[in-house]
Amino acid sequence: MSSVTQVSSYAKYLGLVRNLTNGQNKVDTLSEQLTTGKKSTDLNAYGAETQKLLALRAELTQRDAYVQNINTASPRVKATDTVLNSLEKIANDWQSSNLMPFQPGPATVTSAFNSNPDALKLTVNGDKSTFTQNARYTVTSIPSKDGVNGSFDVTVTDGLGGKTTRTINLKTVPPSDGGGYNFKIDGGPGEGAVLNLSFDQLTAASSSTFNVSWPQANDMRDRVEGALRDIQQLMNEQFGDRYLFAGSRYGTEPVGDLLAQPQSTRVTLNGSMVNADDYFEVSIDGKPFGYQVQPGDPKTVTFVASTLNSLIQSANPKLPIIASAANGIISLISEDPSQKFDVKARVQNSMSIDNSMTAPTTTQAATLPAPAGTGLKQIDSFALTGDGVDIGDTYEINVVVGDPEDPFNRKYYADHPDEPEDLPPYQQYTVRYTVTEKDYNNGVTDVSKVADMLRAEFTKTSPVPPVTIDPAGNGSTIQLTSNSTMDPNHPSRIQQFTTSVRAVNGQIDNTISVATLPSQADALTDLPYVDPPDLPFYDSEYMSNRKNSKAWDKAAVTIDDGQTLTYGVTSDDRAFQKLISAFRMAHVAASNPGKYEEYITKSRELMAQAKDEVRSVHSKVASDLATLEEKKTAHTTASATVVERIAGIEGIDETEVAARLRTSMNALEAAYTVAGQRQKLSLLNYIA
Repeated sequence: MSSVTQVSSYAKYLGLVRNLTNGQNKVDTLSEQLTTGKKSTDLNAYGAETQKLLALRAELTQRDAYVQNINTASPRVKATDTVLNSLEKIANDWQSSNLMPFQPGPATVTSAFNSNPDALKLTVNGDKSTFTQNARYTVTSIPSKDGVNGSFDVTVTDGLGGKTTRTINLKTVPPSDGGGYNFKIDGGPGEGAVLNLSFDQLTAASSSTFNVSWPQANDMRDRVEGALRDIQQLMNEQFGDRYLFAGSRYGTEPVGDLLAQPQSTRVTLNGSMVNADDYFEVSIDGKPFGYQVQPGDPKTVTFVASTLNSLIQSANPKLPIIASAANGIISLISEDPSQKFDVKARVQNSMSIDNSMTAPTTTQAATLPAPAGTGLKQIDSFALTGDGVDIGDTYEINVVVGDPEDPFNRKYYADHPDEPEDLPPYQQYTVRYTVTEKDYNNGVTDVSKVADMLRAEFTKTSPVPPVTIDPAGNGSTIQLTSNSTMDPNHPSRIQQFTTSVRAVNGQIDNTISVATLPSQADALTDLPYVDPPDLPFYDSEYMSNRKNSKAWDKAAVTIDDGQTLTYGVTSDDRAFQKLISAFRMAHVAASNPGKYEEYITKSRELMAQAKDEVRSVHSKVASDLATLEEKKTAHTTASATVVERIAGIEGIDETEVAARLRTSMNALEAAYTVAGQRQKLSLLNYIA
């Protein structure tokens, strides 16, 4: 074979290879166009329209970014809108008088519990009293320091820092208090309360207690606390890993206790007097502070309270509270409004002596005078028993002349018509002696000394009973002798008088009350704006960081060319501060029934303002949400137009491309068939 023929055959072979390659490339290009829907992914293929295509693609990318920004912000704004709906509803609902009554309702007063009714028995006249607080009142009586024997210093405490004392003697005409005795509380949140008490018995040292509560106001207070818990939960709402109302403090729960206020607790030593060996103890968060009254100590609750207060103040380590004492009341206030502390107290009273008096017996009966009889007078005898006496013990002698069932002797005269009608009418003579602190300190510490004091009181009786008492110095046994013998005109009346006695053990059993004071009103002054503003008291960082600009930050999102939207609300917004202040004022009103109307009026005013301001904040959020939706719609519409314009440049006719692809694939298949027939022809075979 000539060389020319060999070269020609090889050239044909190379041409076949090129045809197969070009055919495959054409099929690949058409397949790619059909798959992507674009003429080419190579910008060079678009020639003069390349710049236009790039601009359209950039616009589409920018609009997609705006939509993505909006999609990120919109759910947060919607969540904020939902929370504000709830807050606005709460503010609106609490305009109702059902939730926030105009009046606190009537007070409920329990019956007095009289620990020793023979010594002290009282009743509370609710209609004549003016109460101001939920309180447990304690009434104690001790022998008067300044009044005559039989007078008692009666002290009333409310456990909240209020106290009052007045001297009462039931043997005297009661003052013109309108019936009963008025006690006006002085000090503490219950100051101004007037308690009208009636005493059925006041003969020895003792105590009574009763409670005053306001069911309607207390129910409202519980509802307010529930509403504040709801508000706190709403303002601490999370969206994803962020707190909606925390500003840029994304991971910090913004709102703490909405009722936070320094805890103020009163420890009240009820009464005014203590005994030696009485033990008082106050425990704060489990740490006890105790003191036992020594014989040489002043026997007053003021002294004991002051001593306990000194122990509390000198605690090591120092307690985070402010302690003070006055008038037998210890005040404990937390330094940190968010800090609470637990207080317990107890009293171990010293041993008291149970005294009594023996039943009187007639040791000598009266007889007729001589010469018909021996002329003896009636003698009754009884004794005071016990190893000692207590301050506040009362001893009583009753001498009765005549018959209480026949006070004017009419029945007797009817039964004895021959006797003259000259008998004295029924008469009872009562003599009492109470062991006072002064007498006790002067040596009246046993029953013999008490018997002498009782003898002395007997001589002061007016009118004078028709009997005489044996003189002082005769010990603990007392004898009463009638002034006359039997009356010859009435020989059947042997008994000239009747004697009865009793000992009322008066115990100065001290008690101690612990009560946390009700919430107090916040100052309603408008604080000046500063930059950045101070954090409100309820902010979770209030105690550690009074200023934090991050608390006021709001999120910002770019939603269009040259347009940035600042959205969201912070927990420190003035609208929320006013809403919380309105509820706190309602809580103060419910907690202070005596000033309920004053505080509830302020609360209603704040609530109305808060509702309007929350609504305004809500309107801004709703407007932001509408703007986001509007911009998203605009970008979506514009993006669709851009997509159409891009498709007009780089788009294909799928039908045409599919037909061309089919033709190209047929041609490629034919070429491969030809090549297959020449599969044995290779360059080496051809040369060989």
